[in-house]
This record gives sequence, structure tokens and C-alpha cells, in this order.
Amino acid sequence: MNAPDPGRPEDDAAASLRRALRATAGELAPPPYPAERVRRLGRRRVRTRRALVAVPAAVAAVLAAVAIALPQWPGGEGLPAADSAGGEALGPRATPSLAPAQPAAPSARPWPSVRTVGAGEPVEIGRGQVLTLGADQVCHRDTTEPGGGVEDTCKSVSDGNQAAGSVSIQSSGALLRPLYIGPGRAARMTVEVDGEVLRAQVLTLEGNPGYAVGYAWGSGVSFDGPTPKVRVSDAEGKLLAEFP
Repeated sequence: MNAPDPGRPEDDAAASLRRALRATAGELAPPPYPAERVRRLGRRRVRTRRALVAVPAAVAAVLAAVAIALPQWPGGEGLPAADSAGGEALGPRATPSLAPAQPAAPSARPWPSVRTVGAGEPVEIGRGQVLTLGADQVCHRDTTEPGGGVEDTCKSVSDGNQAAGSVSIQSSGALLRPLYIGPGRAARMTVEVDGEVLRAQVLTLEGNPGYAVGYAWGSGVSFDGPTPKVRVSDAEGKLLAEFP
């Protein structure tokens, strides 16, 4: 309460209230200042701050020491790496290879199924080429020639010019055509040219025609180039004939 105005007399009520307030305030005393507790809290915060600064410095020092010691590790391969799950060490971590996956080996791929066709039926084998199998000959036509390739180039399978149990090969540009004559059921034919092994699609007639023809697309065969190698086997892999 404000002090009474010196130029104005104080009434009894105001004087009584002032005396009561003074009596009450005299009994109230502020608690002592906790200086020791404040100093203790301050020292604790200083220690915590120093620890937070010291930990990264210690980690950096350890990493530097490890880096210096790595060349001295037995074997010269550095420290063994732990697995990604934080388990036991598994040895140096391998660098992922960026090389493309290697194609499957020829032996791992399935062989083309033998295709049985009708006698005299023109069989389109791609790139405008047509084969026709007959009882005594095999004919080839190139429909990309002028006039649509009206003439066939035929090879007899019964005139004895090719011995039984043998295989020959004809080529027309990139088209390679092995011909097997003899007993057994030819199911697999390969043509190797310049180290490249091609698997030929085998064509045959119903029953036991005594021959089978195949075709494969490659880089072609030149007269002055290496002689192609041909192998013919049955479905069980038994060799029936080879050339040369």
C-alpha cells in the first residue's frame, strides 16, 4: 500500500490495514540463497560439456591409430570386416563386380527339339530361306533372289554320293546346312566355325527316312577360311557321325 499523502489525513480504516500488513510482512523472511547447490549444478554441467567434446576427439584418435596400423596387419589385407548385422568378423569385404553376367555354357542350354515335317512340304526357316524334304532329296530355295527364287538347289540322299553313316555340310551365305545320312535317329547337330559352336535345328520326315537335315545361322563359310566341324548325335548323346 502507498504511503499516506502528507497533505491529507489518513482515516482509521486505512491506518488499521497498514498496521496489519506491516505485522504480517514482518513475520515473512525469504529462505537463504542455495549458493552451494547452484555451484554444484554448475560444476556438473561443465564436466558434462567437457565429456561431450572429448568423446569425438577420442574416437578420431582411435580411427587414426587403426588407419596407421592397417598396413601392418598380418597378410597385408587390413582388419577383417564384420558382417552387416554386426556379427562376428567374416574377413575382407569383397567389392561387388560390375562385369555383366556370363552367358550360359552351350551344354547348359536345352537342345532344340527335332521338327518332323511332311514330304514335299516347304519349310520356311527364316530370312527368306525355304527347305523341302523329300523321300530321296533335300531342296533349298532362296526366295530373296530375283523372281522369288523359283529354282531349288537339291541334293540327293539316295544316289550314293554321300556314304551311309556320314555327314556333309552346305552353306549359302550365313545359312549352314548339315546333312546326315545313315542309320540311327539324328537329334543333335552342331557346326563349329572359327571357334564358334552353333546348334542346328534338326528337320526329319516321319518314320525312318534314313537321313536328317539341319540348319543354323552363323557368319558363313568361305573357301579360303577354316573348314567347319560338324557333329551329329542321337537324343542320348551317342555320336553318329562327324565332319571332317
